[in-house]
Amino acid sequence: MISEFLTHFQSVGSELYSRGMVSVHGGNLSVRDQDSVVITRSGSRLGYLSESDLIRTGLEKDDENTRLASTELQVHRAIYRKGLFKAIVHSHPIHATALSFVRHVIHSEDEGGKLFIPEVPVVGFGLEPQPGGAAEEIAEALKTHAVVMVHRHGSFARGMTLEEAYVITELLEISCRILCLVKNLKIQQM
Repeated sequence: MISEFLTHFQSVGSELYSRGMVSVHGGNLSVRDQDSVVITRSGSRLGYLSESDLIRTGLEKDDENTRLASTELQVHRAIYRKGLFKAIVHSHPIHATALSFVRHVIHSEDEGGKLFIPEVPVVGFGLEPQPGGAAEEIAEALKTHAVVMVHRHGSFARGMTLEEAYVITELLEISCRILCLVKNLKIQQM
């Protein structure tokens, strides 16, 4: 039943929205449930999710619900096929996305970032972001990294729960905010 996942989706979606890491209709969430994926509906508002915003579709095969799922479904499927992860958070954290414009890899410099996400690869660098694009590259990078950035687009974090993937996403944005602030402070001291 989809209803068993609703509270988790609502909690994480609300946190992402309230912290400015997704726009009204941006980002998506999913969990793996055996041979299916429960994913947010295309165009859903993560800050205000209801049961009708959750779509169950096949992990491997399309079905009648596939067309309703997020446009990033192919990325979520690729990630689940490459790893034993049970949850994915895709968001658009502002500072991390800004750094993805100019860096091929984001190296955390704060203590929390160094400990949990010391290196965040930026995939698709130089390419125009496409919904569902770079799925295999993202999935491959997530085999060895908790989170990746897509150049000029946003992040994909994986975990065993939505809450775990959210914590990694939040940690990424905090680390990137610190990087941007420190860079700005250095410029002001010149």
